[in-house]
Amino acid sequence: MRSFLQRISSRKFLTALAVQVASVAAIFWPQHEQTLATAAIRLAALATLLLAALGYGKIEASVDAGQTTDDAPSDGS
Repeated sequence: MRSFLQRISSRKFLTALAVQVASVAAIFWPQHEQTLATAAIRLAALATLLLAALGYGKIEASVDAGQTTDDAPSDGS
């Protein structure tokens, strides 16, 4: 069973929480609904960029860690 901190730090939980916060804000401040929607789109785009960069870095690190010095490409000399 996962710990409480692991559960609340999952992407699914954080995404659901962000949607709920935006929904509550839209209910109480309907005049700012369009602003909230625009902000949500920008936050989603920023999160996608960040996760893609981190994912690429993690994949490259695991590939580099998997290579030994014997597997390293030679420089031709």
